[in-house]
Amino acid sequence: MNHIVIIGFMGSGKTRVGKRLAQDLELPFIDVDKVITKKMNLSVSEIYQRFGEPFYRAMETLIIKELLTDKERKVISLSAGLPAQEQNKKYLNQLGTIVYLKASYATIKKRLDAGSGKPILDGDEKDDRDEKIRKLLAQRDPIYEGFADIVAVTGVKPFEGLIEEIREKLDASEKK
Repeated sequence: MNHIVIIGFMGSGKTRVGKRLAQDLELPFIDVDKVITKKMNLSVSEIYQRFGEPFYRAMETLIIKELLTDKERKVISLSAGLPAQEQNKKYLNQLGTIVYLKASYATIKKRLDAGSGKPILDGDEKDDRDEKIRKLLAQRDPIYEGFADIVAVTGVKPFEGLIEEIREKLDASEKK
């Protein structure tokens, strides 16, 4: 199945872009984080607090394995950390066309400073939090790039322009 898979760092706009693409393409939209929170009946933060990050990562893997068997084409927004997990690499390559929403540190910091609720950043002092964002971005950017069939830079053009760019790149990739 050739799903459209949206990857990117926290605050890159995966959910917003994914929902819009799904609407424009008349496809169902799946947000992996939302699937997990619905299954667990807990927020992401509560899952992290109660069960820890390894449990959450295992849940992500379970969800994408289920999506591999789904025959209905979808737009899927992945959790920011999912592509960075070794066990997920073999599944991601099978899911479909991967769109990487690449965002600069400044864009991410601005969006996350608005109150992210991201458990991986919770509890950190502002300076430590900024450094953690920089470190995670430096670690994950090459991973995201490695998976990407399409790269779209977010935070530099209006939302409509970003959507148009992604649609054009999707159309071109599907004609290959």
